[in-house]
Amino acid sequence: MRSLLVLSVFIASLGAAVGCSTNADSGTGEGAVPAFLNLDPTAAYVGDAVCADCHEVQYQGFQDHGMAQSMFRLTSEVAVESFGSEVVVDSTTGLHYATVVSDSGYYQIEYLLDGNGNRVHELARHMEWVVGSGTSARTYLVEENGWFYELPVTWYTQQGRWDFSPGYRVANKRFDRKIADRCMTCHNSYPDPVEQTSGKYDSMPSGIGCERCHGPGAPHVEARLVSDPPEGSPDLTIINPAHLSLERRLDVCQQCHLNGTVSILREGRNAYDFRPSEHLQDWVAIFNGQEEAEEGISVISHADRMMRSECFIESLDTGRPLECTTCHDPHEGFRAEGDSYFNATCLSCHASTSLDAIDAGGPMPVHTAQANCVECHMPKADLREAPHSAFTDHFIRVIGKEDVARPEAAGDHDVLVAHFERDRRGDSESRLYEGMAYIIRGEQGGIPELMDRGISLLDNVFADGFVQSEARYLHGYAHLMRGRASTAIPSLEEAVRLEPDKVERLNALAQAYEQAGVRDTGAIERLYKQALRLQPAMSDIRINYGRFLQASGRLTEAKEAYEEVAKTEPWNLNGWYNQGTLALQEGRLDDAQRHLLRALSLDPLHGGTLSNLGLVMLQTGRIQQARDILETASRRSPDHPDVLENLGSLYLNLELDEEAAGMLERASRVNPNSAGIQAKLALAWFRLEAYAKAASAARVAIGLDPEQALAQQILSAIQD
Repeated sequence: MRSLLVLSVFIASLGAAVGCSTNADSGTGEGAVPAFLNLDPTAAYVGDAVCADCHEVQYQGFQDHGMAQSMFRLTSEVAVESFGSEVVVDSTTGLHYATVVSDSGYYQIEYLLDGNGNRVHELARHMEWVVGSGTSARTYLVEENGWFYELPVTWYTQQGRWDFSPGYRVANKRFDRKIADRCMTCHNSYPDPVEQTSGKYDSMPSGIGCERCHGPGAPHVEARLVSDPPEGSPDLTIINPAHLSLERRLDVCQQCHLNGTVSILREGRNAYDFRPSEHLQDWVAIFNGQEEAEEGISVISHADRMMRSECFIESLDTGRPLECTTCHDPHEGFRAEGDSYFNATCLSCHASTSLDAIDAGGPMPVHTAQANCVECHMPKADLREAPHSAFTDHFIRVIGKEDVARPEAAGDHDVLVAHFERDRRGDSESRLYEGMAYIIRGEQGGIPELMDRGISLLDNVFADGFVQSEARYLHGYAHLMRGRASTAIPSLEEAVRLEPDKVERLNALAQAYEQAGVRDTGAIERLYKQALRLQPAMSDIRINYGRFLQASGRLTEAKEAYEEVAKTEPWNLNGWYNQGTLALQEGRLDDAQRHLLRALSLDPLHGGTLSNLGLVMLQTGRIQQARDILETASRRSPDHPDVLENLGSLYLNLELDEEAAGMLERASRVNPNSAGIQAKLALAWFRLEAYAKAASAARVAIGLDPEQALAQQILSAIQD
């Protein structure tokens, strides 16, 4: 039986999507930012309803805009999907997903079939929220006790079909993907996040609102209740992007419409504190995979693509430079207007009379007022990371026969290039963010070599005496993830010293102390308890604390910790699984079975749950049921060492020696450093009279553990 170790380290500063290209300088000059009063950090947000009282026309126009509809509740009035039309299957796990409608709402159903086609597992989750305006896709969220979880299946609007949500074919997180702040911030206005959770919220608005582009509205409302706005000069009580430089206007849009392979919030910043008129590069550092940097193709970088266009470059010296709002008026809904809406914008600069003489040499022989400018000069491109979807390429150009819009790059390359000039200077700060980016990219993609590259870059920066809190933490975190707990400790200790109230750092340092075995249990306990005092909602930290208590023999306290997790976060598998393992350890077999069955209902593929459930059956004398469960476990979780070892041991007890040898060989490949597995394998070979194999396995066992009694007995018997 193995108790679960959960390393819950939340990197609040990372949020990844896919690439972007160079940050262009338009050459229009910065100019002075007006002294807008709502840039004061204490300025309060008031919400869209307050804005609508005085700005009804703009408010109503915005409600038809995709930004206002970027997150909303799923109801019969807004449902457009074909529910129940198809089943999506995970070919790796065999899990099936379907959508259904009932009197109580809309649901995604996960189920698993046995060899006879019977459902042996079923789990339903309510489709409560829609994320995405629906132009390309609609993804769904469900809320549980303030936590928001993404659901695995998305409706792809352009093709009218269901398939896995972006990223789920690569790594199916099922119903366990919590929505972090950096994702949530670009799909609605300003929720009320629970501090240091990155995923739990006390309240949630619907869609992007007025203040995302205009800043907090309280100073404006207070002033306008007293007097009318000044005539002939900007109203300094609220940001009007029209009074900003072109670069800062573009940054207002790019706070959400620009991302990269890795994006990192700057030191001291959070996901919600960007204010219009700021330099975007002062809020976030963005790094792209090498392919995106070279090819200039990315998914969430519309303005960046636009800035490559001659239409943009040649308009910079005019009074009306091309920018996002030239075509996308935020106060006007246009999705139902058709191509003519955007083509009219093109014709405002390119009169049809001047285009008539141009020979396009393609499918449009002449340019007329009826020609579809966008279709020819801004073709759609398919996206690898968003299947069944095509996005308009905002690089406006003449598309030749050899210039075909290419699919967007997935950003999976091992070289990162900084997007902003600030991060290309080669100074200590830029090298520090580069190192952080490699660590995050390595952690995201499961590429340990990139984590080591990031560690090396940070080592050099630290040697120069440049210290930054988040970088210290990530440096220690990376070492911890690479299995180097002792090496991780100095950086984690420094990160905690610099910011002693960060719960993920306290948790990580406690983990490092445990793994390295270099601190007394009192120091470890103090770290866990301090983290939970600061943020008791962090169930994964509470699981770690419970596991620590269980390992220390304080079983009653461990039980209380696990019970608290199951009560406050009932979808947390580990709350139920660890209760089951603890009950099994204490011999409370009925409780163990009950908790493990609850864990199994949450994840039918969890090898630890199945393995321990098999042990419960064995200890209650239900041998055939134990065998059935463990054999099922070996199919559902074929690489789980406990499953393979326990099933191999059962086969030995049943004197099924050939089956035992095969299963224990599999176990030894998964866990080659287990003396116990090697000794049992030696016994299986000995019984099969394969003495050379038995001796070899026994010697390996003794090499791992010189005191391994079973292996010594087998070697002695063979030699006799």
